[in-house]
Amino acid sequence: MSDHRDDKIEDILVDSELAKKLVPNKFKFTSQQGRVRRQKLLMGAKKLSETRSINDISLADVCEEAGIPRASAYHFFPNIEAIFLALRFLNAIEILEILTTVETVDYDRWQGYLTALIQRCVNIFHDDQTKAKLIYDTNTPDFEGDSFGEDMDHQIVELVYKRLSERYEMPKFEDLQDIFLVTYSIINGIFTLSYRRHERITDNYLQEATTASIAYLRCYLPEKLPRKNR
Repeated sequence: MSDHRDDKIEDILVDSELAKKLVPNKFKFTSQQGRVRRQKLLMGAKKLSETRSINDISLADVCEEAGIPRASAYHFFPNIEAIFLALRFLNAIEILEILTTVETVDYDRWQGYLTALIQRCVNIFHDDQTKAKLIYDTNTPDFEGDSFGEDMDHQIVELVYKRLSERYEMPKFEDLQDIFLVTYSIINGIFTLSYRRHERITDNYLQEATTASIAYLRCYLPEKLPRKNR
């Protein structure tokens, strides 16, 4: 993780509500040594997950990889699930940041923008396979019972809706954002199927996700949305 990612860890894992879910008490270590140790634990877990099943990785394994005593690791994360949950949450933030770089002005129609977003997601997963593993693999730590995963889904949907609304005259459906949330779920479901069958998002399933999501949205959006006058 870069210094920027270390700052992100501090912003999210220390100051956010997520910290209360990951450890019994608010993170106590804000010193440079504490930040370095937390980062080493996360990077150790990430490195191990590149070649091993997440279910086969223990807290002792991560501590050994990171060079951090287990007694010290408990100050940051109570168990291995918390480490992977934190890593997954940070990955979600990073994915959202990357998706914000896809601009509607680069495409003539909404279909092109949506296609580019889906392709960008797959590129992210190809560049860092642990991101896909933490989202789509079986029995990986999830945001069950908490709002973090749902919040991230809604942030992605809101990003897409906002970008399209800035460029196009959108239909006046009260539940239009819910329609985009269903679209997101369609894509996510197809990606999950692809990963659990092939341990990656294949080109065929990428095409299926693109086709299915656009076909669904065509039930609500015209083939060519009128652009807003600027």
